[in-house]
Amino acid sequence: MTIPLLSTAILLFAAGPQAADQVRTLSLADALAELDGQNLALSEARSRVGQARALIEQATSPLLPQVMVAGGYTRNSDEAKMGLGGLFESLGQPPPPGLPGTLYIQPIGAWTASASVRVPLLAPSAWADRKAAQRAAEAADASLRTVRLRLRASLAQAACMAAAAEEIVTVSERAVAISEEHRRTSARMHQAGETAALTVLKADTELVRRQSDLARARAELDRARLALGVLLGKAEPVRVLPGTFPESANVSSATLVREALGLRPEVAAEKARISAAEAQRLSARLRLVPQISGSAGVFASDMPYPTGKKNGWRVTLEASWPIFDGGFRAGKRAAAEAEIEGARAAAEAQRLAIAQDVADAVRDVDVAAERLRLAERQAAFATEAAATAKRIFEAGVSGSLEVLDANDRQYQAEVALADAHARFGMARVALAKAIGKDL
Repeated sequence: MTIPLLSTAILLFAAGPQAADQVRTLSLADALAELDGQNLALSEARSRVGQARALIEQATSPLLPQVMVAGGYTRNSDEAKMGLGGLFESLGQPPPPGLPGTLYIQPIGAWTASASVRVPLLAPSAWADRKAAQRAAEAADASLRTVRLRLRASLAQAACMAAAAEEIVTVSERAVAISEEHRRTSARMHQAGETAALTVLKADTELVRRQSDLARARAELDRARLALGVLLGKAEPVRVLPGTFPESANVSSATLVREALGLRPEVAAEKARISAAEAQRLSARLRLVPQISGSAGVFASDMPYPTGKKNGWRVTLEASWPIFDGGFRAGKRAAAEAEIEGARAAAEAQRLAIAQDVADAVRDVDVAAERLRLAERQAAFATEAAATAKRIFEAGVSGSLEVLDANDRQYQAEVALADAHARFGMARVALAKAIGKDL
């Protein structure tokens, strides 16, 4: 049973993951820049910002002049006209100056054209609607920055995990090499009659176990690199160098919370939502104020108007005062007040969540730093113990079990050290994200 297992493990070991030179390698800064341009979630968030900004233009249109041009042809069933010039001639009097000879009350057909400009002079509710649209766009932009901050932190943390997976592959390869060396030593000592055949079988079993660990580590590395590629918007593995993160200042959590409340885009988003709802409430109240507009137009026809001219102009000053609008104003005000109440509650909940995020992140950084320190000491002790066990075994003083146990402890300690490196980097990224700092 040992030989088939050993052969299978050797095949898995030889297959290995994609070579590092076959995988596109990016620095963390380049990966973050690529994330900004290619991530699908960011593209979706940008589209929502574009929609919100387009609503500002829609809300602005009632405040800008409206230009209308019209034209057409009218065909009537009957014609009605009056010959004024002939009437005065029959009375023996000359017609008054400017009086048309023929007055067309209804021509049989006429081509007409007109152009008009309407200018709003007083539209207070429209100004409030525009302000609400502006604040909604600001909230959408803050939401975009929230998504961007979260994704950039996720990419940095994923890079830390991928670096740990790469480190574990290196540790596993070293463990395989150590197991192979121990097997050769056991076989040589068995041939010399210094150990039993069981020692060689134990070494073979340990070698297969380490080769299995290596195959699993390589698979995890491939999975981590593919996850990085998906974050960048492509279904291909990518190797991202995690880089280094700046040391956090030794300040109190309360100071960091105040800094976070000033930097986190979620806070700006909630403030913008409250302001937008307040503008909607103001718009509902201003609907009681009269709206005034002025308009001017010109018109022309191929048939003379009752004035005797074929063209003219018109100026109008209009005022509208909605005394009762069917309950629209009251409903809009009630909806705005409910939105204000909900937005204020969400803002307070967001403030508490930020305080908790910062406190948790500070604690996680401290814990991760301590675990990393202990993992480094544990790895150093395990390496020294493994070397000592090897020397004692080769001297014939102890059996192979001590060597196998020491090698296993060294492997586990080095894997734990790789994980501690990743956890420490991820904790620092999480702290920067909790504060609202960009990477």
